[in-house]
Amino acid sequence: MKLLHLKIACYLYNQFTDYDDSYLKLSKDYPNLNLNKKEHVKALFKWLRSWGCRHFKIDDENISINSIMNWYTSKESEIPSSSEDLIDYNLVENKDLIIEIFDDLKDRKAATRQQRDCKSNVRIGPVGTAKTLFALRPNLFSPWDTSIYQKFQLEGTGSSYVEYLSKVQNELREIRDNLKDIDVNWHELFGYLKKRHRSYPKLIDEYYWITITQGCDPLVIENFCNNKNV
Repeated sequence: MKLLHLKIACYLYNQFTDYDDSYLKLSKDYPNLNLNKKEHVKALFKWLRSWGCRHFKIDDENISINSIMNWYTSKESEIPSSSEDLIDYNLVENKDLIIEIFDDLKDRKAATRQQRDCKSNVRIGPVGTAKTLFALRPNLFSPWDTSIYQKFQLEGTGSSYVEYLSKVQNELREIRDNLKDIDVNWHELFGYLKKRHRSYPKLIDEYYWITITQGCDPLVIENFCNNKNV
């Protein structure tokens, strides 16, 4: 990934969405998100809905709350520390751990859906799971959406999520190497990109959201700007 293309994508992300506002509010109000506390879980759901996870229905919120809290109680001791950063994290060594954490949550019940004469269960699913993990550990886990993981021919499973994290990790390492060419420190990247949050994986998610989910090509914009006839 070219650093210039990341910069263009982050600029477009700032212009296209208010997703940063809702995320920053969550991280400011709950800097140490604790999903053993109902207040924190409700704040998580409010943020998830603002990020497109509308299957966490208000009418079924008690179902979602119980599922998240039960998952967190069973997995809290296994979730990696908040001090872990994806760029240096050993994904090979911890692959099975992440798969277990991810798959356990994605298959839990989020709500119900009326279908003719009966109700069916709605799962938390791969997108809700990835975003929940991101909210808990924003420097280790990355959000994704269906368009993004399908573009990379991945499935909504824990195994595919580890593959995706590996891809994000490689992108971050490439960006870190590119910063040396312009004499920008790694920790100055957020200021360079004019971002208010401090999550490295989210930067790559923003690039993918702009280029894949929204279909914008930074290379086209770069070529347009470099066209002397424009």
